Amino acid sequence: MGEPRKYRYMPEKFPRRAEVTGIESSVLVNMLLSAFADEVLAWYQYYLTAYAIRGNLSTELEGVFKEVAEDELNDHAKKLADRLQDFDVDPPDFRDLWQLSKCRQTELPEDPHDVDGFIIAGILAERCALEHYRELFQYTHGRDPATEEIVEDIIRDEAEHETIFRNLLSKDGLRRLEELEKKS
Repeated sequence: MGEPRKYRYMPEKFPRRAEVTGIESSVLVNMLLSAFADEVLAWYQYYLTAYAIRGNLSTELEGVFKEVAEDELNDHAKKLADRLQDFDVDPPDFRDLWQLSKCRQTELPEDPHDVDGFIIAGILAERCALEHYRELFQYTHGRDPATEEIVEDIIRDEAEHETIFRNLLSKDGLRRLEELEKKS
């Protein structure tokens, strides 16, 4: 991700945070903004999936996707927005989320009956989020305990989400996922 443009919600100067040592506040804020964007876009992907999916077990799957969507927005995005506020940074404008996002969410299937395709898209989104949060953890580990703790909590949730989705796959879906894993 390149250097972001100067957003109107970015302060001219970040306040000094006593708990943050040895890292650049601007880099940290950009990573937090990107993670926030990923969470809001994941919420949208899962919420859309909850209503778009058709066929066998679609009602049950709607509940699962809505529950995970709620975690993404009302827990993860909120924690990140609260942490951004510690640096006098407001959450980004909705129109900037795509540019800020590192994961940019996976493509959903065109066929609303492709249940495994929707679940695989969720798995891929969670894996991207886990990779992104591991980078954020590495950057803050031992140098920003407040952000580190938030990231640890979110990593646990994202790993749980991936497991939930993986357990929903059919045998054919598991084969499709394995084929995708071999390609990457």
